[in-house]
Amino acid sequence: MPMQPGKIVILAAMTFCMSLQHAFSAPINEVDVQVIDENGGTSQILLTKMSSSMHVVSEQLFIGKDDELVGKDVASYESLLQEIGERVFTGYELTRVDVLPAQTTRIKLYARPWSKIISSPKIDLQFSGLEAQTAKFLENRVPNLRQQLNDTISGASVDASDWAGGVLRLLVRKEIEKQLPEFKAAVDLVQENDGTIVQVVVYPVGQVVREITYELRSEDIPNVLLFKLKDKYHNTCDMLRGLPIDYVKKHKDEIAYSLTEELKKESEIHDYNLTPQIEIIPGSNLIINIMLASKEYRAWFEGYADLGRKDDNLSGKAHIGKYISGRDEIFGEVELVTQEMDWNFTLGATRDWGKSRWTYGRRMPKGENDYRFEYVFGPKWRLRAEHFSSRDRNEFGVRYRIHEFLSAEYVYDGHESYLRIIGNL
Repeated sequence: MPMQPGKIVILAAMTFCMSLQHAFSAPINEVDVQVIDENGGTSQILLTKMSSSMHVVSEQLFIGKDDELVGKDVASYESLLQEIGERVFTGYELTRVDVLPAQTTRIKLYARPWSKIISSPKIDLQFSGLEAQTAKFLENRVPNLRQQLNDTISGASVDASDWAGGVLRLLVRKEIEKQLPEFKAAVDLVQENDGTIVQVVVYPVGQVVREITYELRSEDIPNVLLFKLKDKYHNTCDMLRGLPIDYVKKHKDEIAYSLTEELKKESEIHDYNLTPQIEIIPGSNLIINIMLASKEYRAWFEGYADLGRKDDNLSGKAHIGKYISGRDEIFGEVELVTQEMDWNFTLGATRDWGKSRWTYGRRMPKGENDYRFEYVFGPKWRLRAEHFSSRDRNEFGVRYRIHEFLSAEYVYDGHESYLRIIGNL
């Protein structure tokens, strides 16, 4: 039996309405959660943390559900989210929750602190096991950390310290890992005398510097003139004790530059026109060698005591030189042999060539030519070969510097060998 025209129209209308309903409803596939502080004091970092906490809950609650069905019961969802949020956000109450159902459902949670808020927190940043000056040097590598901590926690609820502390720990850890990877940090949020203290303790990891071998000397001026400067910078170098060895390896050029710039401010450096040259050798026993070189003059005074030598075994020498180029020096020397009170005067010239030094001198009154070659093997070892023309005598010596005021040299002159003790002023 054929369907009547009226029924056909009704059926078509019902089908059209059902298709419209399907067109305007869809499953929720994304949620956008935003927590808003009604007082406007909580930092965006903490609000982002609060939002991310509720984002997980919201995804479980809404993803996959029909947005139209959610819209019909939106009040119940808002009430549920408010109840969950007040449990999650310790220190805050939720005053209102707005849910706007759609394929991307937008959720806004309006919050305010329970009671007091954190105002002017004290940032207590410490570097464990390090001297104050070194700690200050390291703090300069994280110059914005104090302000970041202050901005993050200021305006937050006092009662939110438990979960806010986790945000601060993450912030500090990221900054320390980025700028000071040889260190770690512990962070605590403490309420004391109606105030909030953010305690950050940065501590080294791995092997650290335990001992420091330090030397400051010059081969161009008498070291006795550097007594005061030597003591001062001994204390300065001691401040590097406790640093991680890996940190020193990575930043040794920076440390050397800092020490050099400090040295350049000293009066002795200006008075004697000296240029600091600093060598740092990292290790659990950190070695710091500071050489002060002059581009204008060279002066030294030495006394010799020869053990095992028959004659002329006590003597002394004074050297005064002037650099006429970067590696050429003209000089005068006065030598006194005490056994016969014999004075010798020498005029000559020296050329530095890398680690070697070539010298010619004319000794008077004997009219003797002196040819000398020296080679520096390292900071403490030196080889000497010398020829005296009038006596046709050669002399060879291996010298070891015990410290800047005392050296020892083994000497062989073709006839006898002896140990020479050398005192340096």
